[in-house]
Amino acid sequence: MCLLRVSTLSSVLAACSSLEVIVLQIAFLTGFGVLKIENKYVKFLQVTFPNYVERIEVNAPSLDVLDIRDIKCESKNNFILTAPNNQFNRNHWVSRCVYRPHISYNVSELSKETRNIWHELLLSDFHGMTTRHGTLSVSVDITSPKEVQILKELLLMWTTYTMIELEILFKTNNAYREEEGECYSDGIANEKLWEDANPFPNTDFRVYKVWMYNFNGSSKEEFAFASRFVMQKTVMMKMMIETSSYPSMKKLEVEAAVAKLMELPKGNEELSIECF
Repeated sequence: MCLLRVSTLSSVLAACSSLEVIVLQIAFLTGFGVLKIENKYVKFLQVTFPNYVERIEVNAPSLDVLDIRDIKCESKNNFILTAPNNQFNRNHWVSRCVYRPHISYNVSELSKETRNIWHELLLSDFHGMTTRHGTLSVSVDITSPKEVQILKELLLMWTTYTMIELEILFKTNNAYREEEGECYSDGIANEKLWEDANPFPNTDFRVYKVWMYNFNGSSKEEFAFASRFVMQKTVMMKMMIETSSYPSMKKLEVEAAVAKLMELPKGNEELSIECF
């Protein structure tokens, strides 16, 4: 899409308020101002805008996937995202004038058709972009086989390049649910999910740093998942696990689980595991 003014593009987007998928490839804009994307239905948003933009404001309460291919914002204060489903804490892709591609993905049990469309868009021209070795943020329920499969598909998109950072927000699953004959209760379920000895997602995936949030020290699935990242040569430099937001007793429980991770044989001897 090539439009002359920021305000014109904002008006066009406002007129398309029922779209569930928006792919913006902007060649050139003139004038200053705020590029506004307000849409209560959009679930997938992809933005490519290699020129400087003063400010971008996205208000999308249903957004599950944000794919930033290339934007030029001076700081995180110039990119404002209001999207409850799409949460991330790491935002180096929009700071210090280092413009890294970024995907933020709220993993959910999508229909196969929807997932195929989204992932085809995520992969379009992916390996033709030599700088796209950037960052990924995911919110995922590790006890759900369907969500784990989607996570695997996402990580496999990076096997050509080493990922700069991976941010994982573990979903808290306290609801009892029964699916495909298997029971899930209080986050303890499907122990066979991580019994497969094959590397996850495969032997080629590498990431420099991993940040984990909402890590539950008592969850067997989350511990098994983190253990694989420690032992499989997956993480090259650091694994950072957030504990500071927990109450004191829960913090001790999670720190004890992190201590057990530190005792595991490391796939990379230089790997550092820390709490923050």
